[in-house]
Amino acid sequence: MGAIFKNEDAYVLEWLAFHKIVGFSQFLIADNGSTDLTRQILSILQRHEPITLVDYPDQPDVRPQLGAYNLLTKMCPADIDAIAFVDADEFITPMEGTESVVPKLTELFSDPGVGGLALNWACFGSGGQRFWEEGLVIERFLRRSLVKFPVNQHYKAVIRPTNLDHWATPHHAVLKSGRYVDVLGNDLVCRDGRLDSLSKNVVWSNIRINHYVVKSFEEFVLRKSPKGSATKAGRIKHRKYFELHDKNNEQCDDMLAFVPAVNAEVERLEALIAPEMEAKAPGSAWRQWLHSLKAGLQRG
Repeated sequence: MGAIFKNEDAYVLEWLAFHKIVGFSQFLIADNGSTDLTRQILSILQRHEPITLVDYPDQPDVRPQLGAYNLLTKMCPADIDAIAFVDADEFITPMEGTESVVPKLTELFSDPGVGGLALNWACFGSGGQRFWEEGLVIERFLRRSLVKFPVNQHYKAVIRPTNLDHWATPHHAVLKSGRYVDVLGNDLVCRDGRLDSLSKNVVWSNIRINHYVVKSFEEFVLRKSPKGSATKAGRIKHRKYFELHDKNNEQCDDMLAFVPAVNAEVERLEALIAPEMEAKAPGSAWRQWLHSLKAGLQRG
């Protein structure tokens, strides 16, 4: 997996834990100048876990996401068959009661003609939650949009690294060779015939991306909105963005099956981090952060 993170300390352990449990084996993460504990957490974990952390600070008049994706793809180890790029609020989820994404990804990429795979979004809303509450993201937000919600036509790409030419958008990589398929193994058909980020149809079979795009209103205001966009200068994610994406049409409890294993893995990762964080700041910042995170009171 590849990702670019900025100020995601409240979510990074759950994101890592979940994706390890469903079968991802290595993580390439660019830190985009985090001012919270994100970089410290990842810096410690990379000495214990299959994580490679690189610093990718902002540059004048350059949005960081595409450059980071291109760099991380080039860094991908030769023995990795495929790399997926998602954000900290996106969870690549096996469907139909399966526990791992590996069998389906292995099947799809066993075809040497496949260079990329498109995974559609399933956007989850706030569920009416105004404030941060205790618990994992995947257990707190269980209301999602209908499959026909147009925003779900967005896809994120899983690609064969050797096939990459360049990342054109955070959703779509331009390939030197090979074709894109959907999770059914069919050739990807894009909306308006443009290979850029939107599929004509939304496919939720086999594997999809659960996108916790707004979370609670408090988290949206304090966490997401201030960061703006990593790809579009001047983009403001505020009231209209929240109202557009806060879709709570259907109950979806599928992720609850993963909660015990994710909690156990988060606790294991916390135990790896704690000694060094305590040594750097005994009894202060680390314990305050951990306590507030567990109590559901973390602030931006």
